[in-house]
Amino acid sequence: MAEAFANSDLLTLDFGQFVGDVSRALGDEPVELLRLLDMVLFFRNPPSHGPLRSLVARLMAFRSQASCAAAVERIADRLIAPLIRDGGLDLMADYADPLPPLFMGWLFGFADDEARWLAATLAGVPIILNRGCSIRDYRSANASLEKAHAFLRDRIAERRRKPADDGLSLLVGLNGDAELPLDDDRLAALASFVFMAGFETTAALIGNGLWLLLRHPEQYDRLLAHPDLIPGAVDEALRLESPIQQVRRRAMGDQVIAECTIKAGQHVILMIAAANRDPRAYPEPDRFLPGRAGQPVLSFGGGLHHCLGGWVARMEAAIALGAVLKGPRPIVGLEKPEWRPHHNQRRMRNLPVRL
Repeated sequence: MAEAFANSDLLTLDFGQFVGDVSRALGDEPVELLRLLDMVLFFRNPPSHGPLRSLVARLMAFRSQASCAAAVERIADRLIAPLIRDGGLDLMADYADPLPPLFMGWLFGFADDEARWLAATLAGVPIILNRGCSIRDYRSANASLEKAHAFLRDRIAERRRKPADDGLSLLVGLNGDAELPLDDDRLAALASFVFMAGFETTAALIGNGLWLLLRHPEQYDRLLAHPDLIPGAVDEALRLESPIQQVRRRAMGDQVIAECTIKAGQHVILMIAAANRDPRAYPEPDRFLPGRAGQPVLSFGGGLHHCLGGWVARMEAAIALGAVLKGPRPIVGLEKPEWRPHHNQRRMRNLPVRL
């Protein structure tokens, strides 16, 4: 699988072109949705991929890792406090879901209520990636993006008039110095993509990690005694319940992958969830074993499209798990969680707990 991710003859699909073709054939033109898809790094191939990735990489390196960790710790401690105060909490809806957008809001320089509003407005957009979605889904996503992009264009104009010490001002400044700068419509779409990418899968990872930890009391005890194993628990959550389950590629030329002949133009589905449970790479692959030795998990992809925010997601998840471990042990109020109906995303709806 790692070789397939690194294979430059396997290109990512231009999903924006597909959505545009379908929409126009049905007499529609979801302008803001198409702008967003044009900015999504994992749907872009060279040469357009490089300049966009460079902008995003500079933004993700804007704050030091220590200052990012301190911000996440403050947010996590604030969000987990009601569990002790009230004796119960939904660790998905009230903890894992809001933590990453509040961090992204801090990075961009948004107030907490703005970050929460933006996350709620963008929350329904990923449905367009679901198998079998309809033109109604495209229209709904476009309507949400019209509101989100209007907000972002206003903030971009403000930062241009009066730059601040925040990530959005940095993005505006870097874009102004770029060889082919984006107009404000496309810059708002890029900011929308980065913000959404920073909370969708990270929230899923935090929730999945907490679910696994609370289901395995022996590992909970182990992490209490050895907090240095928390990053290993995050990697195990990435492996067992990968937030992204699969990605699709298109072959540029005839080739052989894993002893299978792939013809030029054929599509290849890389099953991340299956690769992460390969018994040849991970002995006892269905067991939750924080700190296990073995190959790196593939949940953040690889090669040209390796996730730029992977280190942030790991850091947020480790701090989020650690904040729960610091307090009284919660008891899960569900026999089995309800998973969101996305074929390529592994994310719970709710995780109610009590003390």
